[in-house]
Parts: sequence; C-alpha cells; structure tokens
Amino acid sequence: MRQDIRNATFELIWAVLVVAVAWGATEALYLADKSLRGHGSFAFFLAAIAIASWRGKWIAAVVALLLSSLSVAWIMPPDNSFRIANSDDVVRLVLFVSLGLLITYLHFARNRAERSLKETDHRLHFSLDSSGVACWDANIANGTFWKSHNLPEIFGRTSADFATTYEGFFAYVHPEDREFFHLAAVGGEGNERDYEIAHRIICGDGTIRKVNTRGRMYLDSDGRLERMVGTVFVLDHKLAAPGAGAALTKSVAQIASQFLI
Repeated sequence: MRQDIRNATFELIWAVLVVAVAWGATEALYLADKSLRGHGSFAFFLAAIAIASWRGKWIAAVVALLLSSLSVAWIMPPDNSFRIANSDDVVRLVLFVSLGLLITYLHFARNRAERSLKETDHRLHFSLDSSGVACWDANIANGTFWKSHNLPEIFGRTSADFATTYEGFFAYVHPEDREFFHLAAVGGEGNERDYEIAHRIICGDGTIRKVNTRGRMYLDSDGRLERMVGTVFVLDHKLAAPGAGAALTKSVAQIASQFLI
C-alpha cells in the first residue's frame, strides 16, 4: 500500500513538473514574440502531456492533461482569465483537448502493446525451456537470421559467438549430413516444403551431437530457397569426444555455395 501511495505521489509530482516547464517555455516564447500570444501556441503543453503519458502512468497523464487544458484556457485572451473571448479560441481549446486525449490514448495503447509483447515473450521462453525445443528463422534472400534464446545452448555455444547468418548456422551441421539437410523436404504444396530430419551438428568444443530438426522451406517463384524456419531438439547429448569434429569444418563460403546454388 505504501509503495502504491509513493508511486502515485511521484506521478503527481512528475505531471505538475512537466506542465510547469511547459508553462515557462510558453511564456518565454510569448515574450520573445508577442504576436504569438494572440494565435495560441500550445505545442509545449502537448509535449508535456506526451512526456507525462510516456514516463508516468494514467494518473500522471490525466493530471497533465487537466493542468495543461486549464493553463491553455488561462493564457488565452483575455489574459489571466478562464473566460474565453471568442469562438476561435473555443475551437482552439477543443482542438487542444482532443489532441491531448489522442496523445494520451496512443501512449496507453503503446504501453499495453509492450506489456502484451513482454508477456508473450515470457510465455515463449517458458515453453521453450520446458520442452527443450529451440527455434530459428533464416531469411536466405536478405541474409537475416533469428534464433530463440535457447538455440545456442543446444549447439554448445554462447549467444555472443553464435552465427548471425544462415550460412554460418548451416556450418554447424555435420559435413556428411549437409546434403541430406538440403534435400530434406518431405511434403507441402506450392512454394512451401515441410521437412523433418535427424542429423548431426558440431558443437563449439568439437563435440558431435545428434538433433532433430523440423520446419518449413519457402521457395520463390523460380523454386530457389527464399526462407527457412525450423525447430530443434537434442536426440543424443554426446556422440564424440571434444575435438573430434574439428577436422570436419568447412568455410562459410564453401557451405553457402554448395547449398544455395
């Protein structure tokens, strides 16, 4: 309870602070150019609402919106009065409040999306860790490679030294299994081919490990491999002593040429 009160107090202070800064900046702008006062330049208050919504929570956003709207109404002609002199100023005030509400909503929507993504990411991590399955996604066309957080562990490597391209990833496949890996499509329609194979990989210390890879190949209109996704899990944790696979490695250029041509 005390922590909630402390957080709410901090949000209120933050909202008041950003609106006060916006007020000072607006007054400084009016002093520099007196003609702006009659037109109503309220960009600083909109920025204050955006900052309060981004940095704080709903309390900060609502308080910043309320204080900014009151500030705008107060500094509209006639000066230092909540009485609005003409219909144009009423329209400006309505537009300001509408923009403030829109900014607040967009920030809340972004925060909600970020929370949802984090929850989904946590669930994915838990599911992968619990099942012992890792996954990857290689875009052959543009050279990008995505991996799940636990894929390097299966390959006996760290995330820092793990391959960042498909060619580098393919180099981990045992040389005798590479052609088998290449021709592993077992089903599918159109430009999609499913595959499932058991093959060997070479770990970072030279250990040879047997894994199962299941996934899908995506081909372009000419039948060339365009994208490949897969899941991996270990079948045998150790098939050879460390160093046994050292003599089996090939260069990335050789692997890329034999696979992609």
